[in-house]
Amino acid sequence: MSTPSPDLPDLRLAADRAVARPGSPWHAAIVLDECASTQDAALHAGAGTPGLVLVAGRQRAGRGRLGRAWHDESGLGLALTCVLPAHTPSLPLVAGVAILRAVRSLGARLIGLKWPNDVVERDGRRRKLAGVLVEVKNGVTLLGVGLNVLQTQRDWPAPVQGRAVSLRELGVTTTRADVLAAVLASLDAVLSECRSDAGLRATLTEWRAADVLTGTEQEFDHDGTRVRGIIRAIDPLTEILLATPQGDVRLPASCTSLVKQ
Repeated sequence: MSTPSPDLPDLRLAADRAVARPGSPWHAAIVLDECASTQDAALHAGAGTPGLVLVAGRQRAGRGRLGRAWHDESGLGLALTCVLPAHTPSLPLVAGVAILRAVRSLGARLIGLKWPNDVVERDGRRRKLAGVLVEVKNGVTLLGVGLNVLQTQRDWPAPVQGRAVSLRELGVTTTRADVLAAVLASLDAVLSECRSDAGLRATLTEWRAADVLTGTEQEFDHDGTRVRGIIRAIDPLTEILLATPQGDVRLPASCTSLVKQ
């Protein structure tokens, strides 16, 4: 049996403060020492009602987009799921910008967004700092966030060596509780802003300014077919414009995936 994470009381306090904030979209918070997946635990605990935040000190079997794994059994990262209404427009875009804002507010620099919402280093390596998973189940939307906080080089398992980075490795001195507070406050703010068309347009502009893939050569999977080319433009809400040897190709953002490299 694992030893409880020493910062659980601080995580609980940060979550409770987010719930108590006037106008907060969160009505309840649960902080677990560990669980298999915060998505599954939140779905079970939320009972189909939006407004729950569930945080885990350790996550044994987390998942990312396209069935990829996101594990943090070390208790050095942050894993949480927010339960939102089933119809939360543009959430993948909104969530990526919110997490980007949060880590920048903590002092992270030279970071950007890798379509659709991975927060990564803004250099050739594009090591991943945070990921977002959006799932709609049982009448609610589950917004899962995995964020690397305290890891150092020796903490990365072999499959992600050279592909992941933490706030600590970026020179940011912080705690998981402070990161949780920043993430929830940023999500609250961006969700509120995007209720208006003007706010959504401003968020889209912010996403574009942080985009790290436009101008690079990438491979995409669309409708069972691989398409490779230079990205000319990305609109995360609608389409990806790709320059290929056969000419420009427009791929619908909603049903296209970036091939893992």
